[in-house]
Amino acid sequence: MASPQPSSPIPARSKLAVGALAFGGLTALGLVALIRWRPPAELDSILVRITPGFAVALLALLALDFTLGGLRYRLLLDGRVFSRVSLWHCMRANWANMLLGAITPAQTGGGAAQLYVLCRRGARLSEAILASLLTFVATLLFFALGGFVALALLPGEALSRGVLIALAVTVAAVTALAGLLISAVAARRRTVRLIRRFLNWVSRRRTRGRRWAAAGRQVLSREVERLVAGLRAVASRGKGTLAWVCLATALLYFNKYLMGYVLAVALQGPVDLSFVGLQLLQHIVLYFSPTPGASGVAEASTGLLMNRVLLAEVTVLWVVGWRLLTTFLGTILGVFVLLSEARRHVDDVRAGEKGAAA
Repeated sequence: MASPQPSSPIPARSKLAVGALAFGGLTALGLVALIRWRPPAELDSILVRITPGFAVALLALLALDFTLGGLRYRLLLDGRVFSRVSLWHCMRANWANMLLGAITPAQTGGGAAQLYVLCRRGARLSEAILASLLTFVATLLFFALGGFVALALLPGEALSRGVLIALAVTVAAVTALAGLLISAVAARRRTVRLIRRFLNWVSRRRTRGRRWAAAGRQVLSREVERLVAGLRAVASRGKGTLAWVCLATALLYFNKYLMGYVLAVALQGPVDLSFVGLQLLQHIVLYFSPTPGASGVAEASTGLLMNRVLLAEVTVLWVVGWRLLTTFLGTILGVFVLLSEARRHVDDVRAGEKGAAA
């Protein structure tokens, strides 16, 4: 029996417009504030430093970033642990995630878009949920371990005491969240019972909550056994795969920081290696930012965290280039992915209606 296809995750045009305006507006405000704080030098004098060799290296790292972003899901959706979804479509799902993550508050829309594309391309809903959950846990583990290492190895003068304390608290919170999710996955049926109780509690609240809870119960009752079966499949056949997922996650994020490091070297010359640790700590903050696509926060945090390793005259250009490589290009590709999938979705529905009428 084929798994049910989730409806299109694309919000109404008005919501898309509001999200895009918020993303663009907050990004622009962040850049304006950064320009006033750390005024850039003449653009020509900086861009001339980016040689063809640096440009080729950055493009190669960008291609690797896109590949690793899809590979994390492909390792699970390989036809052995879960249903098979090609690496290409896993990459496309990641781009869709980046798009809706960039235009929704706290990047909440990204997960739905990713599930939609994965299910359209062969995964069951329960498998797509588990693949996303397990990669999220791998991300939290990387942030927790990497965050503590970065805090321990950073030179004392790299950050002010207040910023250092705030980052330490953030890393501790991420570690606690990782532990909670790992415990929830290990508990399996107990976790499902808790979710059922939560939905029943919500259903006794206001009308809007009751509707949400009813929909949640419907999905849960349909997918719960598949979710538990999927966890059993991971436990029996995918333990080694989980280690590879964690490794791919670590490589994915280190590659992002390597892109930032190479870009910084291209713009200003030698950069202290503590720059990589600062990027990791910044990424933890951005990952949980409440603004669409971490807009505004990305620009402000760069000025706050990187001011002792990045020259003032290159900071703004570095932020623009770094965001282009890690966010904007993937977001643009996500537009084409979701439009293509939405068009195919509509064509499938129309074909089904014609078949039923005949």
